[in-house]
Amino acid sequence: MQEAADRCNVSYSGLEQHLIFYHKELVDNRIKVRKKAVRQQRKGKITGRGTLHTPKPETVEVYAEALHLYRTTPMSVRKIAKQIGVSLRGFYDYLQTWHKDLVCQRKGIPYEEGKPVDWSSVRRYNPATAAKYADAIAKLKKGGLTTAKVAAEFGLHPECFRQYLKEHEPELHANLGMKKTENGGVMAPHSMEKYKEALHLYATTTESVKSLARQFGFNDCSFGQFIRRQFPELHEQHQKLLRQMKEAD
Repeated sequence: MQEAADRCNVSYSGLEQHLIFYHKELVDNRIKVRKKAVRQQRKGKITGRGTLHTPKPETVEVYAEALHLYRTTPMSVRKIAKQIGVSLRGFYDYLQTWHKDLVCQRKGIPYEEGKPVDWSSVRRYNPATAAKYADAIAKLKKGGLTTAKVAAEFGLHPECFRQYLKEHEPELHANLGMKKTENGGVMAPHSMEKYKEALHLYATTTESVKSLARQFGFNDCSFGQFIRRQFPELHEQHQKLLRQMKEAD
């Protein structure tokens, strides 16, 4: 009310009396709004003290350029503060107080004005980290190089790079070291080495998957799935041998 009186250049006490006598419903409504707003500070809304919950114009001006970079680039808060020359602590507090929606958006977690944020769902890596690994991941996807070689080429710590791949590129991580097969699939070299002799016998004899698995000491289900997935033609060839044997009998 004091601010309204000052802006309109009228007496505060006179305005107060006028409202009480002639606009009591406005006074009552304002009291209700303020009571409802107690301990519920929302940006741009009235507080329990009757003031708007907004940053001071001078504060907005101080962090305007830093906020623009935070909104439009993957730069970290620390790098932005250093580049613009503002306080790291101050900028961080400014974001948390007035632009929590942007903080949540960057971290990939839900945000709703006035409701508590579930920080437990925060992603471990921010956009700046994603940008750091982007070129290396693209190079790795082209194939032909190991994770260690790609990490060395881009100046990355190999174990940190592997951990990032495991969490954010699980399919790529799972296929690392795999070789493409003729049918377009992928296969780990050690799997081929493991099943090599058994595959030869499966393709040239009538011994069953279970018998061969028992003979070579590996799981028959895994061996059978490996054949169907990587060498379906061997399965057909084996079935043909079985039919020929039955016909001969």
